[in-house]
Amino acid sequence: MKKKSLATIVAILCVAVLVGAWFGIYALAVNFGTTTITLDTSKTYQTMNGFGASSAWNYQEMGRKANDDTIKQAIEMLYGDSGLGLNTFRYNVGAGGEEVDTYEDPLRGAESFFVKENFNGEYSAFSDPSNYDFTRDEAVRKMFEKALATGNIKQIVFFANSPHYLMTLNQKTHGETPYVNNLKEECYEAFSDYMLVIVDALCKKYNIGNDVKIFISPVNEPQWKWGDDRENKATQEGCHYDPVALAKFYDVFYKKLTEFNKANSTDYIMDIFESGNYKMILSKRTNFNEYMTEFEKYDYFKDLTHISVHSYGADMSKYYRNVFADYMEKYYPQINVTVSEYCTLEWEVDKTMNMGLHFGKVVMRDLAILNATDWQHWLSIAIGNVDKGVGDYEDAFVYWLTEKEEEHNKEGHEHKDDVLDVSKRYYVMGQFSKYVQQGSVRIKSGYSDFMQMNGLECVAFENPDGSIVLITLNDSDRVRNIKIKGGYAHVKEIVTNDDENWKISEYENNGSLQISGNSVTTFVFTK
Repeated sequence: MKKKSLATIVAILCVAVLVGAWFGIYALAVNFGTTTITLDTSKTYQTMNGFGASSAWNYQEMGRKANDDTIKQAIEMLYGDSGLGLNTFRYNVGAGGEEVDTYEDPLRGAESFFVKENFNGEYSAFSDPSNYDFTRDEAVRKMFEKALATGNIKQIVFFANSPHYLMTLNQKTHGETPYVNNLKEECYEAFSDYMLVIVDALCKKYNIGNDVKIFISPVNEPQWKWGDDRENKATQEGCHYDPVALAKFYDVFYKKLTEFNKANSTDYIMDIFESGNYKMILSKRTNFNEYMTEFEKYDYFKDLTHISVHSYGADMSKYYRNVFADYMEKYYPQINVTVSEYCTLEWEVDKTMNMGLHFGKVVMRDLAILNATDWQHWLSIAIGNVDKGVGDYEDAFVYWLTEKEEEHNKEGHEHKDDVLDVSKRYYVMGQFSKYVQQGSVRIKSGYSDFMQMNGLECVAFENPDGSIVLITLNDSDRVRNIKIKGGYAHVKEIVTNDDENWKISEYENNGSLQISGNSVTTFVFTK
């Protein structure tokens, strides 16, 4: 027995040495050798609709106070060809409410088009367009109009964080008691009418054509408790819905929407359900699956083309994405996934490439693992202080930097012009949004470092024009050599790293490429 035990130990040690040696050789090979990336257009995944961001909160301030040149520049940076070229505009439909001044930031509530003085106690008032004033929300509409003028907006998502306050149990645009449904059940039809009247009026006002897809998303992050046991702690508009209540509301909304489309020859699309995050597939309370199970009980479910989710809290995790992707593939393979909100949720804006790489992994993994057909950021614009040179919170692409009002109003104070600032996250977003065209199809992009030890990740698409877009992320300090299998003659290379932003090079492809350290690099291949 002792001899057998000794032999066993020796055998285990030998195997361990061999495995360790293999790992060592493998690590050296992938770190100092060449990684082969194979682009396979015969293996396809999701079709991309585009990239976007929301108008929430700060458009109300910028559209009112910033000069026209600053507004024009900001919109160009977001939606213009020289900027990110975003094609999706998320329009925040406000809920009104008198309590917004109690929020830490009053901009976290939004003006309503409905004229409260026209409410006589009958909820049918919300179905009458004459009870609305569409000269309101002027600041947001000004920026919306400029975004439309770029000609790049192909999708608009009209979303609401809360029903109009006259429809809620507490007559406010946020809950006060945790996990209580704040929308009155008798107001399901009124809230549906409210969204339809507003969306239709804005589409007509701005002559939005049939080439632009219109989505209506009346509910946002229904799982959150949207209430606090402590007094006056609400920070923004928000409304909780239990699974049963939400499924029933969507049934009412979908029937209203279907009738409206038929009567008005419109093609508005219901967007559900802006889930707080896809990690909730694993949560015990307000589990994602509980909502889906309730939705399935209604006829509208068979017509769903997609489910919208948020990436908050998942950050770079492959595990959460794989769990959710496996769940959707197993139970709902016919339904696409849209990522409709994300921001980093960190105080102080990190302008370094480290944050750019962090952000890049979020986007890349949502596309490559979740098969997201759309990717939309939370805020497009945030407000910061010009003296700090950046914003206060990691939640926007563009930072509008202004002086504090008390400083600006001091007698004899020398005024500092407002400026616009961005971080590396902005440029990393452009590595995707500027080159992955609407209608592109994700293709297989396998690489030889199957253990992913050299810091490289990639995702690839075939554009409608036949070009191939390969986006690579290298979070190591070393230059990585890659070999491309696919037979593409011409290369356009775009690089964002510590020192460069969207640096463009064009050359003929000899099959061997280099990726700089700590970079996101986009290759556009043409034959």
